[in-house]
Amino acid sequence: MKFNRCFFLVIFSFLFFPINSLASINTYTRTNDNLLVPKDVVVDDSNIQEILETPAVNSLEKIYDYADLYTEGEEQKLYNQVINFINTSNIDVAIVTTNDTNNYLISDYAYHFYDYNDFKKDGVVFVICVAGGSPEIFMGNIGDKNGKVFSIYSDDRIRDILQYIYSDIKESKYYSATNTYIKILDGFFNLNRVGDYRVSAGGKIIKIIPWIEIVILSVALSFIFIMFFVYRLREYKKLSYREFLSKRIDESTLNVKLEEDEFCNSIISDKK
Repeated sequence: MKFNRCFFLVIFSFLFFPINSLASINTYTRTNDNLLVPKDVVVDDSNIQEILETPAVNSLEKIYDYADLYTEGEEQKLYNQVINFINTSNIDVAIVTTNDTNNYLISDYAYHFYDYNDFKKDGVVFVICVAGGSPEIFMGNIGDKNGKVFSIYSDDRIRDILQYIYSDIKESKYYSATNTYIKILDGFFNLNRVGDYRVSAGGKIIKIIPWIEIVILSVALSFIFIMFFVYRLREYKKLSYREFLSKRIDESTLNVKLEEDEFCNSIISDKK
């Protein structure tokens, strides 16, 4: 009987108090005695206040929807996308929505959030802030300046990504924008990083050919066209000359018939 009561109590708890496995709005309390920062963070008077004002989170959750912009189902889909990307790229991701950056610039808020929580050394952080009037978005790189993260997600590419997804952000299509953001992250990672790529107006990743390459390519194509034209012209002249000779050669004697020969023959015939 006691077992049955416990069983029904557990079922009741799950039905009426669902547990969000992602725990995407959970934060932990930082104190001066326990700042909850990674071991490699150097704490001093210049950053201790920043640390205390930065949410302490579980770095395994990845989606931190403090502004409540996603449904639970959307959070789960985004989380699955992010995990697949991290497993493939070994680049960590933190996606944060907020309506309060604690009076920091959105860029500072983003870097504090990533740096003062236990994320991987190489990663990207994406923040949507819906405080006040127009929403703000920001993407930042973390890691070695000469490493793969900065190589793949250059400033130009970040600008293209944010410009492309901002149309959805303005229309409050936050899930669509974030979903596209993760797809583009994955797309850039899967590209050969030699060369310059950007996000097109249709959301596709396209390669940009530098102007010097365009000039070289144009010259090469022009040279090929001219050589082909010269070759065809020579072939045409050869063909025309063959046709000319075919009318002047007596195939039975292989003698060339000249205009003068015909003229002389006509004179001799007249004299006879």
